[in-house]
Amino acid sequence: MSETNKRVLFINDVGFQYGAGLAQLRQIQSFLLMGYDVAALCWSSGDNVESRIPFTPVEGTGNWLGITSLVYLCQESGVSSENIVNLVVCEADFLCPDLIIIGNIHGAKWPTILVSALEKLDCPVITYMHDCYWFTGRCAYTGNCTRYNIGCNHECPTWQDYPVLEPQLIFDEWLLRRKMFCGEQGMPLVTDSHWLKQEAENALLGVKKIDCIYYGLDADLFKPVERSFARKILGIPEDTFVILSGCTNVKDFRKGGHIFQEIIHRLQDNTLFLVFGSQSENLPSVYGTGLLRDYRKMPLIYSAADIFVGTSLEEAFGQTFCEASACSIPIVAFEVGGIPEIARHRKNARLVDEQTSEALINEIEFFRQSPATRQEYGNCGRQIVETEFTLQAQGERWVQYLDTMMT
Repeated sequence: MSETNKRVLFINDVGFQYGAGLAQLRQIQSFLLMGYDVAALCWSSGDNVESRIPFTPVEGTGNWLGITSLVYLCQESGVSSENIVNLVVCEADFLCPDLIIIGNIHGAKWPTILVSALEKLDCPVITYMHDCYWFTGRCAYTGNCTRYNIGCNHECPTWQDYPVLEPQLIFDEWLLRRKMFCGEQGMPLVTDSHWLKQEAENALLGVKKIDCIYYGLDADLFKPVERSFARKILGIPEDTFVILSGCTNVKDFRKGGHIFQEIIHRLQDNTLFLVFGSQSENLPSVYGTGLLRDYRKMPLIYSAADIFVGTSLEEAFGQTFCEASACSIPIVAFEVGGIPEIARHRKNARLVDEQTSEALINEIEFFRQSPATRQEYGNCGRQIVETEFTLQAQGERWVQYLDTMMT
């Protein structure tokens, strides 16, 4: 697979929307940079804001072949699971891929069996894990539940949460994943962090092929903007201590929004809070930007801040931490999931074990008291990204992985 102009097909549920969708876009960029031709299939790309932004790297020698939405393929429209699988496979076959990478499909409610059905196209099919969905019975994150280790079933305590699945169907889904990925004929899995890889290995006993390939980002786009300029554009006072936070949806409990609101309550008298993401404009006592689909604006937002505070209680990797580091912004966060793999304690971040607002506030105050330390941590974060998390680095990791897989 190291030859140029091989054709890669990405398949997911919502195109380039939201966190995993943006991660897929960045994966596509890295393949284009490496000289591959790339196409994409999804269930729904929404209003396609992200794909209308020119994203092919200037140095890329591959060709972007476009994204196709298959929004008519849903059970709510009366299309059977069997027909969904057959029609997605037909659409994929029409694009003549040499490699298929399938990511999240739970937003589309497409059948899990689609993954193994794609093997009939006689090209490698790799499942990329942006979260825990591919080793549980239905959920993307497990919270405190460990049932997936022994068998998710009708007793699932969160079956009504996204992605919803009727209890009587859950065990079959849990079992199907083990049939697909475990044993001598198991299909390959790739994760976005070593933490997620370890979780999957523990859950999928006998998993055949599993590797970690980190995300990357466009470090020429995500880079520091002069702070006074960024604040002037956003209307933020120059002499104010600014904490930035955000995610796709700030009301998501898993993202720790309730903890962040405790921090706001405690520090609002001497701190300006800048928050991006859906529902952020409705938060009291913050400068909320809403959900910014045009990611080109994000470096300006990061650069206006003194520190980035992440309150995620579960996170497979955390692209916002990578983005903050690329923009030379130090991080305060909980030491959970894959976060320490990009937000490194006492290098570009201060991480805490205790999942409380008080623990985070202590580290916030550590940074507030020392502008020189903020700069030191910020510079280290930028160096980490330039060394390990660029599109080029991501592309090289994929090429090395594919070369190894084909031998």
